[in-house]
Amino acid sequence: MRPVAGIPLVELRRTPLQGWGRIFKRALDVTLSCLAIVVFGPIMLLTALAVRLDSPGPVIYRNRRVGEADREFDTLKFRSMKKEYCIGDQFQNTSEALALEQKLIAERSIKTGPVYKIKDDPRVTRVGKIIRRFSLDEFPQFFNVLLGTMSLVGPRPHQPREVQGYADYQRAILTMKPGVTGLAQISGRSDLEFSEEVRLDTYYMENWSIMLDLYILFKTPFILFKKRTAL
Repeated sequence: MRPVAGIPLVELRRTPLQGWGRIFKRALDVTLSCLAIVVFGPIMLLTALAVRLDSPGPVIYRNRRVGEADREFDTLKFRSMKKEYCIGDQFQNTSEALALEQKLIAERSIKTGPVYKIKDDPRVTRVGKIIRRFSLDEFPQFFNVLLGTMSLVGPRPHQPREVQGYADYQRAILTMKPGVTGLAQISGRSDLEFSEEVRLDTYYMENWSIMLDLYILFKTPFILFKKRTAL
């Protein structure tokens, strides 16, 4: 974004993620996602079993998000909330669950702007607290990467109602696929304000390289470990 005659304008420019860069990134996504599914397969099976035994409801939670070019898709996660509080087409009580979520956002959200984060969310199950703490709930997103709706590295995917609150310049991050991890995630995980997320994601988009992706992927588990041991 740059000002012209005092008016902020979004400047569109060619990025390294176009052309051959896009092809190389997709090849990296497919290769490493397949490897991750094989390596972490036993952990994913144990997590699925724990979710199943802990509370009634589906093991996999499909949540609607907005991806590249404003296209909506379902993110795949291990369910970490009680079934009656889950929101989505696969659940019967979406309107009641949505009303409760809006109430919790108003009372407990520790972030401002279009994106929220509920502190001490009472809807989360016992197992849900553990798998969220170690980000195990996000492991099924490797399948999103294989399906082509996500990338291993990119902006955090947000819900349609959150995207509706984006400022015009913030919509620039919708020109690339959302990621399982990203520059913003390793710079502060979910503690960053959204404006800072956008700044970091825009920098990533304009300065992308295979080495930058590999750096972010390498650093992600260390950030997770550091964050968890500090709790």
